[in-house]
Amino acid sequence: YVKEPQVGMHDWVCSFDLNSLYPSIIMQYNMSPETILVGTDEPGVNVETVLSGNIKNTMPDTALAVNGTRFSTKKLGVLPAIIQEIYTERVGHKQKQIKAEQELELCTVKSDVYALEKRIAIAKNQQMALKILLNSLYGAMGNKWFRYFDMRIAEGITLTGQATIRWAENNLNDYLNKALQTNKDYVVAIDTDSVYVTLNEFVERLGPNNPIDFLDKMCSGALEGALTKCYDELYNTLGGIENKMVMGREVIASRGIWTAKKRYILNVHDNEGVRYAQPKLKIMGIEAIKSSTPAICRQALKDIFKRIIDTDEETVQSDIANFKLAFSNASAEEVSFPRGVNNLNKWVNKKPALGEDVYKKGTPIHIRGAILHNNLV
Repeated sequence: YVKEPQVGMHDWVCSFDLNSLYPSIIMQYNMSPETILVGTDEPGVNVETVLSGNIKNTMPDTALAVNGTRFSTKKLGVLPAIIQEIYTERVGHKQKQIKAEQELELCTVKSDVYALEKRIAIAKNQQMALKILLNSLYGAMGNKWFRYFDMRIAEGITLTGQATIRWAENNLNDYLNKALQTNKDYVVAIDTDSVYVTLNEFVERLGPNNPIDFLDKMCSGALEGALTKCYDELYNTLGGIENKMVMGREVIASRGIWTAKKRYILNVHDNEGVRYAQPKLKIMGIEAIKSSTPAICRQALKDIFKRIIDTDEETVQSDIANFKLAFSNASAEEVSFPRGVNNLNKWVNKKPALGEDVYKKGTPIHIRGAILHNNLV
């Protein structure tokens, strides 16, 4: 589930992330080929009916997925048992990575910096490898060539995931509106297992001396507490072996800019407890991080994002005007974008008539550029 974001600029945005959503769903609901209870499907169970509170699993020793499939919880399934083992190992590596990142932010000795960066890289690679391995099981369950392929499990995972993240959205909005005596949508965006919440109203009303410390305490206390409570309610509603839904605060950003789904920039001051001496930009889906964007433009975009966050519109417009001038004076090699070209002759118009192009109609832009260049040379 990806929510249509509140496009624009938002101050003091915090994100909350569910730990390993799909693997956690498989563990919580004991999803495995041998634990499916055939003939006990619950009709009318879907994301909307679960969110509306019209569904309650009343069958003991079972878990009800949001596609209506029931799983026995009397005995731990084979797949959840395997996932639990890998997940526990991944958590250990992730903790090592965060600890080393925290030490790095405080380190001033150059030789120690190198050692810490090495530790971070090793721990990150180890936990990422296990993360990919964990998530690959969901993909396998939806692949008809997998020995244990079962669409009931694959569909149960995704629909339960949608209900789980939207359950957090509804409860966070209820909590914040009640606390602030308002009627607003404080959830700026949602992407699969993460919610992005603007807490600027608390900062403006209370005026803390250090907004980052204030939001850190608020998130780790009241908001994470509210999320824990709401996921206990979901567990009691649908059943399971154990409540595995753990949602923790990820980033604290002084400003966030959304342009569309999965396209945003955050000015991050704290990431999972790692406090940065200088805020770092987190850029997702924007041209600045795409390899297809010319290097000169990538750097200019990163610079302008920083200016947007730190300065006013007049300064930003001035910077854009200056870059336009620099761009027009740059060489072709600096402003061109990297593209591969195969089978060039397929597109060449070998005997162009008067007024015709040296390339055929419908030639892609990068191949057109290559043919024109070769022709001019």
